[in-house]
Amino acid sequence: TVYTFIKRTVPPPALLVFDASNRDQCEVVRSKTATPLQALVLLNDPQVLEASRVLAEKFVADKRSDKEKLGDIFRLIVCRRPENKELTLLENYLVKERQEFARNPQRAAGFITAGEFRKNEILDKTETAAFMQLIHTIYNLDESGNKY
Repeated sequence: TVYTFIKRTVPPPALLVFDASNRDQCEVVRSKTATPLQALVLLNDPQVLEASRVLAEKFVADKRSDKEKLGDIFRLIVCRRPENKELTLLENYLVKERQEFARNPQRAAGFITAGEFRKNEILDKTETAAFMQLIHTIYNLDESGNKY
């Protein structure tokens, strides 16, 4: 978040989980920790789900191949190109998620409602949900989370 209202007496809990400064004093070096709470925030926070949906909608609307899309998604989040083995795992995971959401379209429709940012109603809900789940998974990689 670029702009967040921070109340000195009650800082945002999600930011504290990711070692945000307490704003009472100047910190030259921030501490870095890795805790299960960070994983829980990334898995359940509505802002992370919304970010996953918005990015998924961008790539679902793109007409390139899945391999090209997955390479770009991975690079955007992890800041490096995926290795061939990683790309194969992502492709297989996307196929599996497509099948899961195709079997349960109500779940797909519910999953993509996360957040307040306007939704692209034109896109296929199953495809959007599958990409959203894949992006959400990449956000939860250790390699992605250590950048916070």
